[in-house]
Amino acid sequence: MAEYLFDIAPCSLCYYQRYIMMTILTLSLGIVISGYDKKVFTALLCVIAFGGAVLCGFHIGVEQKWWAMPQSCIGKVELTSTDPTEILKSLSSQMKNQKVSRCDKINWYLFGIPASWWTCLAFTFATITMALREWTTRKK
Repeated sequence: MAEYLFDIAPCSLCYYQRYIMMTILTLSLGIVISGYDKKVFTALLCVIAFGGAVLCGFHIGVEQKWWAMPQSCIGKVELTSTDPTEILKSLSSQMKNQKVSRCDKINWYLFGIPASWWTCLAFTFATITMALREWTTRKK
């Protein structure tokens, strides 16, 4: 949302969290459309959502400087020459054209809370909701 509305570039950890969200959405839609609602699928969705919450927790730790960010957060650079002058020109050009957001920088807040915290809350809520729905309702 912030990427398109406010032109804020997401970091690589944000992209990984999106992939997890898309996986959960795709599996959930598949279950709903097929009508094949078994505990194994709900358990799988819970595990995936819990993994998303763990990734968000790691992202929060990176933002708070509790631990170092992974190499994927720094950006990708391609070296095409061994000549130092050409390398500097190439790096300069790549840095100007690449929109990279660092994982250790909080890009935007919603109601005073960083987006990574909201995402962690969403994954945690999804995990708990799916687990409670599946293991507290009786099958007819």
